[in-house]
Amino acid sequence: MNGPAGNPQVLAAPSSPFRGAQWAILAAVTALGAILRFWGLDTWAFWVDEAHTWRDATLPDEIFWSCNRSLYPTSYLALRWMLGVADPATLTEGMLRLPFALAGIVSVPLLAWIGRPLVGNAAALFAALLLAINPWHIYWSQNARSYSFVFLFALIAGGWFWFGMQRKSRAHCLSAMGVVLLGVSSHPSAGLQFAPMFAFPLLANRAWDKRLVTLLLALVTVAFAAVPFLAHVPPFEEFIRAKSTPNLGHLSQTVAFYFRLSLLLAAVTGAWIAWQDKCRQRSLYLALWVALPLLALAVLGSSLMKATSRYAFCTLPAVLLLASVGCVRIFCTVRDAYAASGRALRFLPAAAMPLLVCLDLLVYDFHYFTVQHGDRGLWQQAAAQIHELEPSGNVTVLTINEPTMHFYLRRWHYSGDAARIAQMTGEVASIETYEMAASGGAASWFAAQLERSRRNGRKLFAVVTLPELREKDPDNRLQQAIQSGMDLVAAYPMSVGPKDETIFVYRARAAK
Repeated sequence: MNGPAGNPQVLAAPSSPFRGAQWAILAAVTALGAILRFWGLDTWAFWVDEAHTWRDATLPDEIFWSCNRSLYPTSYLALRWMLGVADPATLTEGMLRLPFALAGIVSVPLLAWIGRPLVGNAAALFAALLLAINPWHIYWSQNARSYSFVFLFALIAGGWFWFGMQRKSRAHCLSAMGVVLLGVSSHPSAGLQFAPMFAFPLLANRAWDKRLVTLLLALVTVAFAAVPFLAHVPPFEEFIRAKSTPNLGHLSQTVAFYFRLSLLLAAVTGAWIAWQDKCRQRSLYLALWVALPLLALAVLGSSLMKATSRYAFCTLPAVLLLASVGCVRIFCTVRDAYAASGRALRFLPAAAMPLLVCLDLLVYDFHYFTVQHGDRGLWQQAAAQIHELEPSGNVTVLTINEPTMHFYLRRWHYSGDAARIAQMTGEVASIETYEMAASGGAASWFAAQLERSRRNGRKLFAVVTLPELREKDPDNRLQQAIQSGMDLVAAYPMSVGPKDETIFVYRARAAK
């Protein structure tokens, strides 16, 4: 399964480890990855899912371990560890994100080391570079959420499983599946990696005879038949209840946007090149690692729930390795084709595809660290605006992002610590469709909130983003009530791709 003559390092499994210059390149790439993952770590505001992690990390133990989220506790335990080693009074967003940033940094050199037997030295190093500058991985590495752990465990499991298959070792393959379970302890979506692990041994080195086709069709039928039962299996029932509207278009859009089309096209090119160069087992393994989890999500996203690209985060290592094969092999082929030309004419065309992929990632990085504020709305600034307008903290805040507003205004709200709770003032109320319906409509619900806040001597604020508000209030009745009974005191513009993340802060007018 060696690569073609003249390109021995692109696809052929290397007979020796990285050489001195290659170790230096890997060290530089790792340093770049670390800089990008620490840069702004303490700057970006918490968003709703990070606030959910904070909620779970500060819940009393008996409550946390009795809920479905205790079935995947790794990220929450990481935050509890931070709470144990740091002074809670000085905890910042960056400190709470530190375990996840470290997991992201470690993944950069590990991808090169694990990828080397699969794609060769040069492509493995280029894959590490793509990971170091990958904005989606940077985002999750700077997130108090579990996905950087999902990537790390998926990378270890995928490499270890390939090692076991090459040595025909059941023990190695089973232990790789055990590592997948560690990923599942971070987030259930990591379990999608079991699909390629079961499929690859069935398909590798086998002819496509009638028995194999019949077996595959039977397995697919059973898998499809089992989909409805997921609605009753914890923790999937929690996801399905929260995202109960199937939308295959949403999955397609988020996959294209966050994986990046340039990277996906390079990965498809790499899989085709590896197959054509007789490296078919490696091509098949990496392609299954990407395709089967995405196919499973497509089935779920079209029938049972609103699936999104982050549930396929366990496939990103394989996407990067395949993309690196495409970029490095095309570089070598074009370079050799221009061997008789001058140096510039030889290398500039050869570098076109790798440069375009890297440029796409770097342009997003620039926006991420500047105008997109870490791909998060400015919730911290919105909370600070409320503090500035009402320093006493005697407020009622209506919001579509109750967990984050609690983090900034009533940080220990979930802890059950009576002493800390007694020191907090004000309240945060979530805007919910069912509450508005029970109150006779959005306008009646808002009027009741306004009257209650005045009766309690509290200033009423509303902190909303319009896309989420319209999900709760599709006929715009609440938005109209807010705009007619409150003054807009601040707006914090921000968008991520096509999604408007602008935060609007309203304050109730004084009673006449």
